[in-house]
Amino acid sequence: MVRAWAWIVGILSFLSPWGMLGLWPKPAAAEAPPTTTATTTASPKRPVVLVITKKIVYTRSPTSSVSTSGSGPVHYVYAPSTSSAAATCATPPC
Repeated sequence: MVRAWAWIVGILSFLSPWGMLGLWPKPAAAEAPPTTTATTTASPKRPVVLVITKKIVYTRSPTSSVSTSGSGPVHYVYAPSTSSAAATCATPPC
């Protein structure tokens, strides 16, 4: 008996949003028929055509007898340590 009520309540809760949308009144714009006088006086629009030309050039890199790993030169940048900055700071945060 409990399973039957669970199924009934589950199905009703699943279908209730569609029932609410069906009962909701439609906007005035959706109910009014479209006017044909405005569309006959307007001139037809021409489509815009864009022509895009791409030029792709494939080049072959010169072969080299030196084998590299693909990485460039390494540059080291030295910064002051955090202990010297903490010693000069009287009130945190610095």
